[in-house]
Amino acid sequence: MSSLATSKDSMHGVYLTGHGGPEVLEVRDDIPRPTPGPRDVLVRVGAAGVNNTDLNTRLAWYSKGDGEAEDASWSGQPIHFPRIQGADICGEIVAVGSDVS
Repeated sequence: MSSLATSKDSMHGVYLTGHGGPEVLEVRDDIPRPTPGPRDVLVRVGAAGVNNTDLNTRLAWYSKGDGEAEDASWSGQPIHFPRIQGADICGEIVAVGSDVS
């Protein structure tokens, strides 16, 4: 078993805990494992990329004001922390929702 192995109820990942520099990133191995909703899939991530959206979100670059956390997202709404970033992933589907064929 690798050093990144966790229980079936938790997973390893990086939490974004607020806006700022690398100090707001927190490596954890006790993150609750999500359960897929009816139209969702759960992917065990094998590799992930960090892109400009991940970086700009962390830095509050999208803020309409002066880097204010209250509107620092694409939508202009506050971002809720902690959150796990990353849309550029590849891996293995390990669970599917009830409406997924």
